[in-house]
Amino acid sequence: MSLREVLEIAIEDEEEARDYYRRAAELTGNPHTRQMLLSLSDMEQGHADQLRRELEELIRQRDLEEGMAD
Repeated sequence: MSLREVLEIAIEDEEEARDYYRRAAELTGNPHTRQMLLSLSDMEQGHADQLRRELEELIRQRDLEEGMAD
């Protein structure tokens, strides 16, 4: 498995966790619990964003390396 594939899977996992916490927040009637779940959802989105930046950097680096090899 390539690093790119690992990052793509990790992004999907983080987004699934984000969605899980958002759905759970919608189902709870407790405001404190809702806020905590939304906070966890935001954290998962932050993880996905960071992984996406890493993936974009990996792609840029590979494109650069391939351009140099021409």
